[in-house]
Amino acid sequence: MTSTIHRMRNGALLVSLALLLGACGGSNEREHVSTPPPPTGTNPPPPAADSFFSLVAARVASLLDNEEPGSIDGITPTTPEDTEPQPLPSS
Repeated sequence: MTSTIHRMRNGALLVSLALLLGACGGSNEREHVSTPPPPTGTNPPPPAADSFFSLVAARVASLLDNEEPGSIDGITPTTPEDTEPQPLPSS
């Protein structure tokens, strides 16, 4: 009998602790901070297309699953250091 009472007391303590911790969340009152206006000025030119990336993307787009892979020994990969990596096109 005391085991049941201890379980109920522990369960009640656990539920009250969960409610207490759940009530400690943040409030929905947020200070509205005005967003700064977009910068005005000259936009940087778009990066030049990487010829190696363009060639590989075109080859991948034109290949079928049942074709044999082609040789890329004659292609020199480029390593530009002033551009960001480009995302692969989704297919």
